[in-house]
Amino acid sequence: MAVENKRLFFGSMLGFYKSFFHGFTMVLFSIYFTTLGISLLPYALLFVIGDGVSFFLKPLIGALSDRIGERYLLLVALTLSSVSAFLISFTNNLLYLALLQVLVAVSLATFLTVVIVFSLRPITQKPERKVSIFGGITGLGWVFGLLLPGLFVDILGLKGAFYSLFLIGASITIIYISFMKEFKFELREKSYPSIQTLKKVLDPLVYKTFDIAVFTAFLIFFVRFAIGKLGMAGSIVSLIVAFESLVFGLSEILIGRYAKIESKRMWIKWGALIHIAGITLLFFSNNIVLFFLSSGLIGLAGAFIDVWCYSFLCEVIEVAKRGTIFSTFSLSQDLSTITGSSLPALASFFAINPFASMLLFPAIILVYSIKRS
Repeated sequence: MAVENKRLFFGSMLGFYKSFFHGFTMVLFSIYFTTLGISLLPYALLFVIGDGVSFFLKPLIGALSDRIGERYLLLVALTLSSVSAFLISFTNNLLYLALLQVLVAVSLATFLTVVIVFSLRPITQKPERKVSIFGGITGLGWVFGLLLPGLFVDILGLKGAFYSLFLIGASITIIYISFMKEFKFELREKSYPSIQTLKKVLDPLVYKTFDIAVFTAFLIFFVRFAIGKLGMAGSIVSLIVAFESLVFGLSEILIGRYAKIESKRMWIKWGALIHIAGITLLFFSNNIVLFFLSSGLIGLAGAFIDVWCYSFLCEVIEVAKRGTIFSTFSLSQDLSTITGSSLPALASFFAINPFASMLLFPAIILVYSIKRS
């Protein structure tokens, strides 16, 4: 039990940083691409391309982890993500931006896969509570990651924000190096999932893909809309998107601790319906208060879905096979960014409000969950 808790704590701290870095780059890149005057479709493609490439590279990443070990693979991911994100600030060329986005996405995907497996593999008892701790702490990393970019840009300027992120990343990498020898990462399974594995992960993969797609679309297109159309200050925009992750992280912990297990079968449906309410409110919002409320509803919906997905996997998958399962499940991160970035952009191209198009994501979750009941 001590080892399980130690891994959960250390993994949660790494998950916190991963979420922080991911959130920081999504907001900072959104602001940077908007100031460059990049049109909507290329803007969306810059977010899609990195996760699209990482989706296809994940089996190779898994095989590489077996060859060199997760400890060093994680070190490479930490270093590569910081350097590639920093280099983005030195170019306005679409090709170079796309290549650097691929490096950022692949390194973050590697980070995510290893951290999830390391943290959740040993869990055998009370998965809802322990998964909610991991998800809550990881979710709170998004709060700071989404909150600080706007503040840094307002105070330090765009270049200063990029420099600050690089210094934070370098510091975390040094801290990780000092502790990495104390922990053994045990991801030693086949990287190519079997048909049986895919069947077990299908339901949570569908739910989580379209859940994160809502968050991705909200983050990318709200930042562009608020800064480009409404002229909001970056600090205000950061506060609104960070509120989503604050509600998400706190709700995860409360759901895992206090929600009745008997109601668990309804969590996915509740999440889908709350998503629909949040997106509908976003579509009709015309002031900051309503934007905050919409953001909070999206965070609450995500918490219900997230706790259900990870606790379900911990319940039905034996410990020895969780590496492959979680590696496969982490594909939802890539799929969600692809769908969450592309659908609203295509909707806008056909003169459809991009926020209205987001309703398709929770609708799919709701219909699928009803059919699976």
